[in-house]
Amino acid sequence: MLYVFVVGLLMGLANLIPGVSGGTIALIGGVYEKLISAVASLSSLRFDKRQILFISVLGAGIVVGIVGFSKLMGVALQSFPSLMYGAFSGLVLGSSPIVLRKIRKRSLFSVVAFSLGALIVLVIAFSGVRPENSGVLTHNISSLFYDFVAGFIGAAAMVLPGLSGAFILLIMGEYSRAISAVSERDLIIITFIGFGVLTGIVLISKLMKILLKKYQDQTFSFLLGMMAGSIPDLLTRTGEETRLPLLFTGMAAGIIFSLALLKLERWHKRSSVMVD
Repeated sequence: MLYVFVVGLLMGLANLIPGVSGGTIALIGGVYEKLISAVASLSSLRFDKRQILFISVLGAGIVVGIVGFSKLMGVALQSFPSLMYGAFSGLVLGSSPIVLRKIRKRSLFSVVAFSLGALIVLVIAFSGVRPENSGVLTHNISSLFYDFVAGFIGAAAMVLPGLSGAFILLIMGEYSRAISAVSERDLIIITFIGFGVLTGIVLISKLMKILLKKYQDQTFSFLLGMMAGSIPDLLTRTGEETRLPLLFTGMAAGIIFSLALLKLERWHKRSSVMVD
C-alpha cells in the first residue's frame, strides 16, 4: 500500500499543475484501470474491502500531494519554468509506450480515436483563452456554485490522461481561486470545489469503465492521443522565456523518472503476486 500512496502523492502534485494530468500519472503507475473500476463499483454501492482500502490510500496520497505541496509547486514553476515543464513533457513521453502496448489491435477506428483525442487537447491548449483568474476568496452563492461546476468539469479532465484538470480550471478562471483556497485552508470553497470534483470523478469513471470493457483499443488510442496532444502545450508554455538546456534536461529527467516508476510498478506487481 505504500506504493499506492506514493502514486497518489504524485497524482496530487500533477493535479496542481496546468498542463499535467493526474490520469497520466495513474497510467504510468499502473493503477489507472484499477482506479476506474474501484470508483465505478463504489459509486454503485458495491463495496469490496480491497477496493475501499485502495481508494482510501490513493486518496490520502492525492490529498497530501495537493495540500502539502501547493505552495512549493508554485515556487518551483515560477523559479524554474523551463526545467519543470520539460520534466512534465518527459513524463508524458516516457509513459506513452505503456499506453501504446495496451492497444491490442490497431485499426482505422483506433487512428480516428487517437486523432480526436489529440485534437481535443490541442484545441483546448491553444484556444487563446486567457481569463482573469481571481484569487479573491468570496463566499456568495454564485461564486460557490461556479466552484462546484468548475470542480466537476476539472475532475472529468483529471480522470483522462493527457487532459489536465488544473488547465481546465485555468481556462475557466478558477485556478488562482482554487490554489488560494487550498493555501489559505478556506474550507467553504474547498468543500464546494471538492464536491464538484467527487461528482465528476464518479460519473466519468463509470463511463470509462464501460468504454474500457467494450472498446479497449479505441479508448486507449483516444487516451494516447490526448497525451500526445498535451506535449506541444507543455513544451511551449514558457514562451519567449524558454531556456533550451533546462528544457531538455527536464525532459530527460522526466523520461528517466517515468521509466523508474514503471520498473517500480512491475516490482510492486511481482511482490503482490508473491504475497498472494
